Amino acid sequence: MNENEIRKALEPLETLLSDESVIEIMVDAPDRVIVERKGKLVDAGVRFESPEALRAAIDAVLTLGGTAFKPGQTVADVRLPDGSRALAVLPPTAVNNGPYLVMRKFWKTNLTMEKLIEFGAVTREAHALLQSAIHARLNILVAGGTGSGKTTLMNLMTDDIPADERVIAVEEFFELHLRHPRAINLSADSAPDLTYADLISTASKMRPDRLIFGELRGPEATRILDIIGRGHDGAMMTMHATSPEDALTRLEAMCLMANLGLGLGEIRNLIASGLNLIVHLQRLSNGKRRIMQIAELRGVDNDRFVIQPLMRYNRDTDTIEPTGAQPGWGG
Repeated sequence: MNENEIRKALEPLETLLSDESVIEIMVDAPDRVIVERKGKLVDAGVRFESPEALRAAIDAVLTLGGTAFKPGQTVADVRLPDGSRALAVLPPTAVNNGPYLVMRKFWKTNLTMEKLIEFGAVTREAHALLQSAIHARLNILVAGGTGSGKTTLMNLMTDDIPADERVIAVEEFFELHLRHPRAINLSADSAPDLTYADLISTASKMRPDRLIFGELRGPEATRILDIIGRGHDGAMMTMHATSPEDALTRLEAMCLMANLGLGLGEIRNLIASGLNLIVHLQRLSNGKRRIMQIAELRGVDNDRFVIQPLMRYNRDTDTIEPTGAQPGWGG
């Protein structure tokens, strides 16, 4: 497609793509376009003339990402030049009213930790605790559900890494846009000959002071835990989980997927030796994003994780509050 064809095909989405309040665009049918604004899904008020017009828009998006559907292919995931991501699904995989298109925009707003504090997502006391953990070089897991703000929070947490340190971010899909002056990014989705696990090993050999890992999804978690447990401290990573306890259970499952013959006790010791702090976030039913808990992993006792909550969300006050427990690192 040439430039004029791309522009014409994307006309129905033009206002949504330029609207900074729109985080995500979901096209479920030519006449059913939904967007996310302020944590809520709302009708976008736009439509395509036909399934063919929607398909043309999908082809235009893929062209912008430097790819196209191959014969027989029905699902395509692409990163656009501005850092946004798009996922397209064609029939017969798209069963009802297809094709489908989902676009997650790269948030260009100059968001800061101060703004998160203004929004109520973080308190100054919680930020101070996280800063203390970062300066103490703890390995931190940021966990939460889809859209809870995991990536946003970790992006901003890296601002507190000392400016003279070398930071390497490794991801399966490029989402981290670090502002640290010495940060570089490695992404498996732009290196088809390499896996996420391959890049994890590559990053560890590039003289990092800090390793930042994108979302943990599978057996690569074992390699990450092994690397950070052997001296690459001060690491950060994200994953989907509904609580700190759920995050540890999911990590166990990911390590089992690696098929290394490790028993559950060995896996728990591996996790406890590599991970120090879990920050759990949640998007509430009203669309607000909040840190629900900051918990320290203090080891394993009788084959059970020892988890000490340091701060916990109070629904009555709509804020995260200290539990009274003191951080093990003297924060």
